[in-house]
Amino acid sequence: MIRELCNWVKNAYTTPSAEVLALKELEEAKRKLLEAQTSREYADSMVKFREAQIKRLTSYLHKATEEQS
Repeated sequence: MIRELCNWVKNAYTTPSAEVLALKELEEAKRKLLEAQTSREYADSMVKFREAQIKRLTSYLHKATEEQS
């Protein structure tokens, strides 16, 4: 029990190897890529939404203007 505790403390305060640091950085890069892809999907959807909205409103105003003439 005490030996396990000593090993845990020792491992908690030792400097990680370059491989361990590289693995952590790789995992963080993958998470950030997923976040960026999600943001891009959202932005693409918003662009399509706004384009459709502009088309709909332009058509509506064009028809409303014709009816008044």
